[in-house]
Amino acid sequence: MRLILSLTLLPLSILSFAQTPTKTPAIDFDSIMKARTSQMSGKRAPKTVTIDFDSLMTAKTREILGKPFPQFVATSEKGNINNDSLIGKVVLINFWFEGCHPCVAEFGALNELAEQLKENKDFKFISFTWDDSETIKKVMEKYKLQYEVFQAPPGECKRLNQDSAYPTTMILDKHGIIRYWEMGGDTDPAGAREFVMTTLLPKIQQQF
Repeated sequence: MRLILSLTLLPLSILSFAQTPTKTPAIDFDSIMKARTSQMSGKRAPKTVTIDFDSLMTAKTREILGKPFPQFVATSEKGNINNDSLIGKVVLINFWFEGCHPCVAEFGALNELAEQLKENKDFKFISFTWDDSETIKKVMEKYKLQYEVFQAPPGECKRLNQDSAYPTTMILDKHGIIRYWEMGGDTDPAGAREFVMTTLLPKIQQQF
């Protein structure tokens, strides 16, 4: 079933997503999420536009999959990583920030996934956030995160997650190519766990 969202005051650059585009345009997800938030909060605006969310997601997926993960260098307490250091491993990448409710909801399930795959030497799980160091430390201690967290400025997170909403989840194959991409998530931990265990974990295992 196609999901049709009525969103408020979106820029003209997005309106083409009412139909499946033949050429993928830039997608302003910030405007989409702000408009959707405004709508859900009960605020009224004089005009609305209809967005075919399935077509939008299909176009975004086509834009991302099959391409190399962007070049980067990142540092954590455990050391440095870059694209070259990830070659030869199946890599799960998660983008989050503390104020993102779906991000927080999936922490427990992602910890469980990390625990299941920790003995697999061909697997690497990393995450990125634009939160400051103090916030990262607090989150890691509170939720006992079992995977590495790398801090990056907001603009760099936006570049690496392909200008997607949060949370963003990607799987890279052993050659550094993006094979899976998903954005958004359930605010209920039970729903988040279902996604992680029945969708994300099998997608990872397919890459080995």
